[in-house]
Amino acid sequence: MDGKQAHLDWRQLITGLLLTLIAPVGFALLLDWWLTTLPLITMIVGLICIPLATVVVVRTALSELDRVIAAVAPDDQVVDDNQNADGAGLPDAGA
Repeated sequence: MDGKQAHLDWRQLITGLLLTLIAPVGFALLLDWWLTTLPLITMIVGLICIPLATVVVVRTALSELDRVIAAVAPDDQVVDDNQNADGAGLPDAGA
């Protein structure tokens, strides 16, 4: 296991947040200011982008956590097979 693999990739989380929330809301603020419709477009974009950003960032975070957990903790079957192979596992219940 590489030490770098056991950490979350924050760039993916920040990129998802930047593309789904910060950039669209910033663009909407500029467009509102330019068209003098403040805060109409910003409110509409906020209503769409806040839930979208929440879903995107949470899904990215969960997939990163799955990757880190898979790198740090092996599957249960692999651990059981290793314990039983060297005799360090629990004895059979039928014996």
